[in-house]
Amino acid sequence: MSSASQKVGLLSLCLFLIACGGSSDDGAGTAPLKKINRNRILILDCGESNTCAGQIQDYNSFNPYLPGTTSRTGYNFLYEPLYFYNPYVAKDNLIPWIATGHEYNQDYTALTIHLRPGVEWSDGAPWTAHDVVFTIDLLKANAPDLTYSTDMENWVAKAIAVDDLTVRIELIAPNPRFLFTYFTYYFGSGVPIVPRHIWEGEDPKTFTNFDMAKGWPVVSGPYRMALSVPAQRIWDLRPGWWAAKTGFQRLPKVERLIYLTYMDETKRVQNLIANNMDSCLDLRPPNIGSVLDRNPKVTTWTGREPPHGYLDYWPVSLGFNNQEEPFSDPEIRRAINHAIDRRQLVEVGWHGSGDYSLLPFPDFPPLRLFTDRIQDLVEKYEVGVYDPQKTAQIMERKGWSRDADGFWSRNGERFKIVIDIFELFRDITPVLTRQLERAGFDADFRMTSDAYTRLSQGEARVFMNGQSGSVRDPYATLRLYHSRFVQPTGTPAEHFWRWSNPEFDRIVDQMVEVAPDDPRLVELFRQAMEIWLRELPSIPLVQWYHRIPHNETYWKNWPSAKNPYINSAYWHRVWLLVLLNLEPTQN
Repeated sequence: MSSASQKVGLLSLCLFLIACGGSSDDGAGTAPLKKINRNRILILDCGESNTCAGQIQDYNSFNPYLPGTTSRTGYNFLYEPLYFYNPYVAKDNLIPWIATGHEYNQDYTALTIHLRPGVEWSDGAPWTAHDVVFTIDLLKANAPDLTYSTDMENWVAKAIAVDDLTVRIELIAPNPRFLFTYFTYYFGSGVPIVPRHIWEGEDPKTFTNFDMAKGWPVVSGPYRMALSVPAQRIWDLRPGWWAAKTGFQRLPKVERLIYLTYMDETKRVQNLIANNMDSCLDLRPPNIGSVLDRNPKVTTWTGREPPHGYLDYWPVSLGFNNQEEPFSDPEIRRAINHAIDRRQLVEVGWHGSGDYSLLPFPDFPPLRLFTDRIQDLVEKYEVGVYDPQKTAQIMERKGWSRDADGFWSRNGERFKIVIDIFELFRDITPVLTRQLERAGFDADFRMTSDAYTRLSQGEARVFMNGQSGSVRDPYATLRLYHSRFVQPTGTPAEHFWRWSNPEFDRIVDQMVEVAPDDPRLVELFRQAMEIWLRELPSIPLVQWYHRIPHNETYWKNWPSAKNPYINSAYWHRVWLLVLLNLEPTQN
């Protein structure tokens, strides 16, 4: 038996034992696992290499606010939101959940939210307006150390529980997007609201929020933690879920949810073919094609036809620590831009399955109202111009010359570009580095287990990353480049671009006060993009597609282009909606 086959076989044995029930490790659970048939179990791998490589590093903690230290194996969907949002449908795309409605005052400086009665935490305590207020105050008091804390500090003047089911939020400045941006779940965005009675009196920068003997973590969603050890995290269905008790939703048919550790793509492919997994992290185009060829039960968002995935809100750019030389110079960034052939990235790296991008926005129809109106600026600043001669002109003007090996050098030192990447990018990055080498840059890339930390702390001078931003209008993406998120090199930053421009900040600060459907937003967007395209703080590369396999051996009714009820990335905030729609293939 080959080594790969042995690993798949061992995984099958492990999953068989889990399905049949077994004892939990000391401290990892309070009772033996009950027996559940495989056709009621959903098995996934952990979607983050930085926190799940080799083992789930936060197996004994459950704090959703610590940047870069939290695996998305539960907090992302078991702390339920006020609203969900589905960008794949034109109408009825804002889905009320814990909120039943809301209204702003006339100038968007105050927001009143109405909560659904009967919502409970998993320990039976009522979920109330006091939890929303506590969460906001907690984040404000700990800015900038916690995820979303800077936003709450900058936007919220006061949060008030009018009564148990009514929240009033007074804002520091007008913001017609506040509720959507922070308390609506879409893709990977949304503030987790935590229970006041658990978190009160704790230091959120050190609180683990984990003690299974006490029933922690306390969540609001329909699962309870059954096992959490370095090798896996298991959630079992919780029949007392508030939404089932009140008749708002039915219980999911998935009775057990198993997260395995992060695994490399070869192992994902093997386990999908062997039906040991039901879905997994994105697969590269050739690998998802291999799975589809060898397992007729596997399908995707686009069925069994390319691009085998859906457009995500995460367009990918080549980013820089814009505080550090030589990348702090916008002319140098533009020289690098002219060395990149985006069409070749798609054709060679993705086998033609995808699209390139010249802007940091996903190509969703609502955003075209804005992006279609700045195509003249894209042309003016030659973002899409692949021309190594233009690269050479800029480099020579900046005092660089080619050495004997053809690389740009100055004062005896070569111009080195080392790109930090996640595994997601290992198909297109070799193509990119080869293009940069041909243009005279001494280019390479590295894919390390601490990549997220390197990006967060600014140790990565050049990196590849997506932009989790706009889905309705351009503000959400542009705010990622606001200087409020800039931290010195060596200090963790919530967003990694580390670029500052006071005029850009001023325009973005105006944009936030203008409603998405206000015509003034188009002009402000143009002004902001004139600056952004001129300075090019990151270089747009490609639109991002999630090529996620859906194994229908045990589960059907996955999201698809024909049934786009939500996207299917299980590490995103909207995963609960998928769990509620999945149906067992075998009764």
